[in-house]
Amino acid sequence: MLVRTFRDAPETWFFEHAPSRTIVTPDDRVDHIILDTRFSVDRLVDMRTAALDGFQAQAHYCIEGHGIGFVDDLGHLFTQGTVIAAGIHRKIAFEAKSPMRIVTILGASPAEDHVVVRSVDEIIGSDRDVFWGNGYSRRLLVRRDGFGFALCVTQGNPDTSSPLQYRNHVESCYYVAGTGEYVWEGGSHPIDTNGGVSTVFVMNEHDAHHMVVKEESTCLSIFSPAIEGHESHSLGEGQASSY
Repeated sequence: MLVRTFRDAPETWFFEHAPSRTIVTPDDRVDHIILDTRFSVDRLVDMRTAALDGFQAQAHYCIEGHGIGFVDDLGHLFTQGTVIAAGIHRKIAFEAKSPMRIVTILGASPAEDHVVVRSVDEIIGSDRDVFWGNGYSRRLLVRRDGFGFALCVTQGNPDTSSPLQYRNHVESCYYVAGTGEYVWEGGSHPIDTNGGVSTVFVMNEHDAHHMVVKEESTCLSIFSPAIEGHESHSLGEGQASSY
């Protein structure tokens, strides 16, 4: 289990004119990295091409604010709860119309070269909206989308404890709202999202853990390889639930 907060994450320059924090790094060995970037208003910001070497797919999820996301110069409305995903050779840029915060996932597995623009609002009530055991998982990207990783916006119900283990995937859980803690053999760490801190838990060794939620939580769950999209947990006494 690896734990890192936004405050402690190293700064890097994946975007022109907008520094990012590398929340999950290549050294974490999960076949993807995660960046957290703040964008100023009315400035067109491109990704730096050289920074994409070694990756095959990209996904950009809007946490806060709104603006325009450009894919090969074609503009898409980009608001809170929207993802833009594409093959790594697609040119991506953003223009914020209000201060924006974007979480970027770069995947190293082979990926299809196409574009997906999708929002949480449009998948609520669909087969991508899955009750995972103690909350809902809005599965924006899954295996059939062809990007090599899955991206889920996962809600954790308050006052719950979920024993979990992913034996067939490695997972990064980046908490952007809520409080609680993760507990695993030999350690524990609070879910701290106050003041824009945000906390990531990286299960790079298929770590069994308890996800303990005190106040309703929201995390971005990234799975490598991608989950199918229908999976849910059977929670109870005894072993951690797995898929």
